[in-house]
Amino acid sequence: MMRILLVAGLVWGTLAVASEPVAYVNGEPITRGELDRATGLAEILFSLSQQFPAFAQSLLLTEEGKAFLARYERDVLEKLILQRVQLQEARARSLTVDEEEVERRTEETLNQIYLYYALTEEEFAAGLLLQGDTLERFRNDIARQHRENLLLSALKAAVLAEITVSEEEIASSYNEDPERFVDEEGEPLPLSHVRERIAAILRAEKGEAHWQAWLAAARERAVVEINL
Repeated sequence: MMRILLVAGLVWGTLAVASEPVAYVNGEPITRGELDRATGLAEILFSLSQQFPAFAQSLLLTEEGKAFLARYERDVLEKLILQRVQLQEARARSLTVDEEEVERRTEETLNQIYLYYALTEEEFAAGLLLQGDTLERFRNDIARQHRENLLLSALKAAVLAEITVSEEEIASSYNEDPERFVDEEGEPLPLSHVRERIAAILRAEKGEAHWQAWLAAARERAVVEINL
């Protein structure tokens, strides 16, 4: 009973302040509800309380456990902040996504959920209603997640498109080992024949470092207020 009360109290407290901002990113709030959904703590702790009650109580009642949960929340919040920075940048660049692709992915996700729980759409919708939710809101939430993921991918593609490769870099890479590029008979190909291939290789090699540097700079520029 104690473990049920502990988890129930946690969930009730979460519901009570779901709209409370836990951070602002360039003036845009991240709510307690968004953070709780991202951490999944209510579900995690409920599951632990059923299978490992002593562990759940240790997490909830000891200073060490509370510190661990707080650190986990902060780590997840930082990921949400970085995601919000990227979405704001995507909007600032007027990037868009294919809404037909959003719809396709949304329906695919819903069908996978129905299959996993062995329910029809009507049965799943009825279950949501019992929890005070609707299938429309559930579908819209899934669509939003897919839309945001596609926007994030579009932003990364746009940032990586900024990578430049000089002629000197291409020539240097070629001269390191010209025999990497040969024709069907094993004869080395001239630089003019493989220039674009080498440029693509160099862009790929630079890609992740460039992306991580861009993320770090974007996070540094952002005005962030954390209220945890």
